[in-house]
Amino acid sequence: MAWLAGQKLQGNKYTLERELKRGHFGITYLASDRQKKRLVIKTLSDELLNQLSPTEIDKLQEKFLQEAVQLAKCRHPHIVQIKEPFMQGQQVCIAMDYVDGVDLANPAQKPLPEAEALRYIQQIGEALKGVHEAGLVHRDVKPANIIVRSGKSEAVLIDFGLARGLDNPLTTVNSNTADGFDALEVYHVDAQLGAYTDVYSLAATLYFLVTGQEPPTAMDRSLSKVRLIPPKQINSQLSDRTNEVILIGMALAVEDRPQTMQEWLDILGVKRKTSLPWHSWKLIRSLVVIATVVGILGIIAAWTVLKPSSPPPEPANTPTSHRQLRSN
Repeated sequence: MAWLAGQKLQGNKYTLERELKRGHFGITYLASDRQKKRLVIKTLSDELLNQLSPTEIDKLQEKFLQEAVQLAKCRHPHIVQIKEPFMQGQQVCIAMDYVDGVDLANPAQKPLPEAEALRYIQQIGEALKGVHEAGLVHRDVKPANIIVRSGKSEAVLIDFGLARGLDNPLTTVNSNTADGFDALEVYHVDAQLGAYTDVYSLAATLYFLVTGQEPPTAMDRSLSKVRLIPPKQINSQLSDRTNEVILIGMALAVEDRPQTMQEWLDILGVKRKTSLPWHSWKLIRSLVVIATVVGILGIIAAWTVLKPSSPPPEPANTPTSHRQLRSN
């Protein structure tokens, strides 16, 4: 049941002002505390809860709270600070800081100059590194969840996708809830999500910032319904490096993407001390593949020498070539 303005929560500690946003997975409210300081309160949506059994609700809320507690430990200037999780009746809630500013999905914000877009992406990428080091995945990185503080060039990541990926088909992205910022693996309830999932979303966010256009969904791309237009074809002023690294980050296959946020930031070149030539990233990945193949062949060779005598093996299939890094 939706809450109304003026409603008191957490033993009169918080007072609701208005609803900010409603989605399939959650509802966020603007509220204030006893000192009249504004904050945001997030709950699971009625639409979602009404489709679950009591046992499923308990399991979902327990994991929701566990992740909230972990996220509260992630302190970074470019990530919204979670104040506390709490229960309001039978509803789980999370109180977090209110960030005054404009989100990057605002029409007035797009497209951005490349340098400005890269500055915001670096800030959010550094924040996500802390999230990943805590063993968590944001799951909902997109322009609408990044706010630029009023009067400052500071981007802040908000609204974690806490309800997503909680081992239930109803909390998994589908064709009705997906957007162009979701990696392909988030469509599958049994898929293993990782830092590479947020890499895809942040690369897609950069695509949006420098083109002003939302990229097609990963599912549509995988079904060959649509191709990903290189951002430089939309914005001819974009550098070759940024164009290529966006496409690398938005590779459909997990193994074709940088596996960590630091790896992607390095090839993006936003931190010059640690940046890599973007064209060398393909070579590095190829060497990893070659090393893996050599290791496997070594094991096979050892087994061939040491195994007992046996009939001649079946002719081996012709090996397939490694997929191109830039899959569209």
